[in-house]
Amino acid sequence: MKAIANTLFLVAICASFAGCATAPIIDDSNLDRAPLTTRIEPQDVRRTVEKMVESLIADPGVLDATKGERPILDIEPMKNRSQMIVDMKSITDSIRKGLIRSRLFRFVDRSTAGADIAIMDEQAQLGLTDPRKAIRGGKQSAAQMYLTGDLTEMSTRVGRITDRYYKFSMILKDLRSGEIVWADEQEIRKVANRPMF
Repeated sequence: MKAIANTLFLVAICASFAGCATAPIIDDSNLDRAPLTTRIEPQDVRRTVEKMVESLIADPGVLDATKGERPILDIEPMKNRSQMIVDMKSITDSIRKGLIRSRLFRFVDRSTAGADIAIMDEQAQLGLTDPRKAIRGGKQSAAQMYLTGDLTEMSTRVGRITDRYYKFSMILKDLRSGEIVWADEQEIRKVANRPMF
């Protein structure tokens, strides 16, 4: 009887080690799955970007402001005023890509302005380019419209319940007139009930 018990014990030990040695099961994540936490998640970002882009390109004020022309749009990286660490540059880039696909605007990229100037200076100083064809400073297009936004958060905890409210806000301004052409926001609210034990 003792030999059988020892054998079963060894089989159980071997099975547990074999289970640990197997590769983990990787499942494709669904972007529309139920939330896992009260924090901002990928599906929240995706829905927000889609909503903001769709709202902007369908707005009558924006369509009037872009009628007959494609104004140059500058996008300021969205600001994070929440307590979370969020890649706001990535969100800003996704919004820019959606607006580029709309073909309503033309874009300037201020993030590479320093590199652009260095390249123009280098070409001029090395004498590798035809002076008549060289790009001179002050010839680049200026932004006519300006898009900015931010993420804010409010959090409340009562007992075991945590209630988090996030708001993405964006504003499109016409730099020629100073008018706000479009503004919208996306609200996200998440409530979690912490287990007693």
